[in-house]
Amino acid sequence: MLKVFILVVSSIALIYLFIQLLQAGRQGRFLQTLRDLLIIFLAILMTATIFYLAYLALIKLV
Repeated sequence: MLKVFILVVSSIALIYLFIQLLQAGRQGRFLQTLRDLLIIFLAILMTATIFYLAYLALIKLV
């Protein structure tokens, strides 16, 4: 269930940022938006990793 939630949230964020990237390319802000996309992708990846590690730790405690 957690994996599905992370997948949905990540997909929505990536689709939104891809649309923003296309719009920024037209306005000349391509590199700024690409940087923002990378930061948000890394934040989502780190959040997923933390949840996964907490899940593994919780399983080992039980």
